[in-house]
Amino acid sequence: MEKKNRIIQGALDLFIRLGVKSVNMDDVAKHLGISKKTLYQHVNNKEDLVEKSFLHHHCYLKQIIEGVCEKHENAIDEVFEIDEICCKTMKHNHPSLLVNLKRHYPKVWGFMDDFKKKSIFKTVKNNLERGIKQGLYRSDIDTNIITKFMINRLDGLVNEEIFPLTKYNFKQLLKENRVYHIRGIATLKGIEYLEQKIKDD
Repeated sequence: MEKKNRIIQGALDLFIRLGVKSVNMDDVAKHLGISKKTLYQHVNNKEDLVEKSFLHHHCYLKQIIEGVCEKHENAIDEVFEIDEICCKTMKHNHPSLLVNLKRHYPKVWGFMDDFKKKSIFKTVKNNLERGIKQGLYRSDIDTNIITKFMINRLDGLVNEEIFPLTKYNFKQLLKENRVYHIRGIATLKGIEYLEQKIKDD
């Protein structure tokens, strides 16, 4: 099991850095210092390896985000830290990674989409509800609608046709989106906290 996990993690590192299209099974075997025969003892083919790698990646991200949500009481602090995690995750992504996953690996794209619709939706909605209780977000917002707005904006940030990573800094995109989002839903108390947070950031 340990060897299989090492293979999956090693392959994931390559896929993220170089893109799924340009990496073949020879590259993975060489990167891991194992034979292709050993590699095929743990996965059926490249498609199987891509699926296992990105499923592992999303399980890891889910755990990290859940940990952040448990850690922070303040809703705005939570948004800032989740954005930081997203930024670190995307930092080493090959520019065509998401495009090629969507085009060539529909099963992988499917569970990524499912992750967004279920896990991220729940995280955003919970954050809104917490912020309302804390007096940081307005009580008159419709949390269901705002959550859907936010999810769709996140889709836009990773859309290569709108914001190609070769031209845009993902950290800057997240920052602009975060401030835009919070300012639109914040109370005066929330805006004051946001302004101080921006100064300290």
